[in-house]
Amino acid sequence: MSLTERQQAASSAQTVLDRMIGWLSPRAGLTRLHDRMALDASTGQGGYKGGRRDRRPTRNWRLKETSADADILPDLPDLRARARDLARNAPIAAGAIATGVTNVVGDGLQLQAQIDHQALGISEEQADAMEREQEREWQLFCRTADFTRVQSFDELQALVYRATQESGDIAVIRRFRKDAGDVYGLKLQLLEADRISNPNRAADNDTIAGGIETANGVPVRLHFSDKHPGGIRVGALNWQSVPFRSSAGVPIVLHLYDRLRPEQTRGIPYLAPVIEHMKQLSDYSDAEVTAAVISAMFTLAIETPTDEDGNPPIGEKDSSLNDNEVKLGNGAVISLAPGEKANAISPARPNAQFDPFVQAFLRQIGVALELPFELLIKHFTASYSASRAALEMAWQFFRRRRSWLAWRFNQVVYEWFMEEAVASGRLNRPGFFEDPILRQAWLGSEWNGWARPSIQPKMEAEADEIDLRNGVTTREEICIRRTGGEFEKKAAQLRKERELMPEQQAAQPAAASASAADDASSDDDTEDETDNRRASA
Repeated sequence: MSLTERQQAASSAQTVLDRMIGWLSPRAGLTRLHDRMALDASTGQGGYKGGRRDRRPTRNWRLKETSADADILPDLPDLRARARDLARNAPIAAGAIATGVTNVVGDGLQLQAQIDHQALGISEEQADAMEREQEREWQLFCRTADFTRVQSFDELQALVYRATQESGDIAVIRRFRKDAGDVYGLKLQLLEADRISNPNRAADNDTIAGGIETANGVPVRLHFSDKHPGGIRVGALNWQSVPFRSSAGVPIVLHLYDRLRPEQTRGIPYLAPVIEHMKQLSDYSDAEVTAAVISAMFTLAIETPTDEDGNPPIGEKDSSLNDNEVKLGNGAVISLAPGEKANAISPARPNAQFDPFVQAFLRQIGVALELPFELLIKHFTASYSASRAALEMAWQFFRRRRSWLAWRFNQVVYEWFMEEAVASGRLNRPGFFEDPILRQAWLGSEWNGWARPSIQPKMEAEADEIDLRNGVTTREEICIRRTGGEFEKKAAQLRKERELMPEQQAAQPAAASASAADDASSDDDTEDETDNRRASA
């Protein structure tokens, strides 16, 4: 509603007294009009129905405007504990998180160095050789990256991503320890979210909240306990702190989480919006399974005659029974007392409406988790186009999360590694520490993971071939996007295979021509068209 419309509405709502006051004293009338408009605004009388306070659906829906930390931090311990419990015991929750880890991380995002040879003033051949050199050194580091000496860097990526999904956030501390046999001393120490807390469990304030100390809104120090507060053998907790950056501005701590609101200090679990829904669905599933198990047995209810006081007649109650309750095992048979009779119970299970109801419920959960219903339950029964659309939508989510992990975690660790490699003399990279432009030129990279799943590889391969002929894609892009791997390694392998099997190369052109002729003469229908013909038949 515009200002003019508000004024007209306020004028139309004026009483006779309002008009008399305005005629006698225009200033007093204007003040009265202003106060009336302010009163309307305070009671939710704006232009949005969702903001009105006098409508029945929203009359009792009164919420406060609170900060991100005020909304998140008080609930965070319960959110984390419940999300982890669902990830352990609820199949849908466990599957949703596992699906994200598998498609975002897979067996680890692999480094493909991309040195900017123009900025460095070197040839492409020199840059290619140096890229291979950096990738070899990176593989040496990846084997010893874990501070606990348990996992490789590829496994740490999966752990970091899973921790942010289950717990909401995770901290990675840059450490240095050169063990026997190590080439690099850089180590990564992962801190679970529970350890990040205010010293001595002090209350949050304007300086420290959720274990994060800030100055002018910028995180400056991370506070954490020396052991997990929920550990098996936990004595007195002691707190430590580490700055986010060194005095030279070099990052020391990575605090990884999704920031959904400005000034948000801590992250929330991936399952937070659907925790209640998943818990109810899990309880409902358990109840239906129990009912189905009971229904599979021949269940009876024993009816015992009673006297006027409600007690069974003397001598007719078996003394071995406790309050007339009988525990039956598989195939158990009991004898009835005189006067008792057995009535069959039919719980009508399995419930015929169980699957449709659960599927409708899961569609809502899938929307919140950005996982299409088909992928959430790993059940593809729709047409080709619907299944492909579901995969494409899911892959948009996976690509976004992969980019987040690559540039918030992998790339920062890669920069830490390069600092040690150049400083130790294992890599000669002129200007790395002197010029920020040259440093960035040496640090160029891409992080590639598993290729996108394909429903019809032949159709996509033909589309890639057309795009390649039209010059709108490259073989390297096709390898990254669809088939996986590095084009240079594949090209080298192909050259080796051609040298080993020259007779096969002579047969390939003839086979390719015959295949093209067959394709041109055949009328290939898409799967959708086949589905349509089947439906019409």
